[in-house]
Amino acid sequence: ERFDAAIVRVMHGWMTPEEITKERLLEAIRMSYELFGARVAVMMTIPFTNSVKTMYDYYAVQLVNREIRNIAGTWHEAFRDESEEKTGVRHVLLLDFEMYCNHVIWSNAIHLGYNVSEPMKASESTFDEEVESFLFDRLKTGKNYPPSIAMVCDSRKLLVRDSQCEHANMLWKDGMHICPETMSSRYGAAMACLLGCVFNGHVVEGRHDDAIKECERECNEQFMSVMPVNDSWVDED
Repeated sequence: ERFDAAIVRVMHGWMTPEEITKERLLEAIRMSYELFGARVAVMMTIPFTNSVKTMYDYYAVQLVNREIRNIAGTWHEAFRDESEEKTGVRHVLLLDFEMYCNHVIWSNAIHLGYNVSEPMKASESTFDEEVESFLFDRLKTGKNYPPSIAMVCDSRKLLVRDSQCEHANMLWKDGMHICPETMSSRYGAAMACLLGCVFNGHVVEGRHDDAIKECERECNEQFMSVMPVNDSWVDED
């Protein structure tokens, strides 16, 4: 059985940032076609998790995300370049999962009283600058990968020697795994939106590359954020 598209999620935590090389990212894309016949690959950026234990880890992950964004951003150009080795994957799209998670984390941090920026007004550099001020404020679980308070708690009142939230926030279970009942709807909408950029009313070869990238940008801006969903995106039928 062949598939139209494949989602490429890099499993940081199982792999160190140093192990996630450009060559391995490109290999994952190639394998999407070789194993599944996918002509479209959707690459997800790596979000902040409890596997990011230091600022060194954070910046190492940012380098990987930069590579992911670069691959997705230049894939069409490389595909057209006759000197480049070809794969069966025609389109590589970006799903900016890191940005979505940042928006949710920063929104909850404001709710908890941390002095951080409003996510809708923050740039990538703003997130980089503010990470250290609150995201390494973690529960004292005694385990190797304790979660950040801003990711799992609904208040900064803690229990059992600061090892537990008084009330969990239903966003992340443990600093790694999201709570799907509250977090997955925008992920699903963004994924459907991105696939629609290629497939809605167009064959894979039949839509101009620049238009697809603009559509990709709009999908991420609308759904991989805390921006209220514009009514124009909702199909009333």
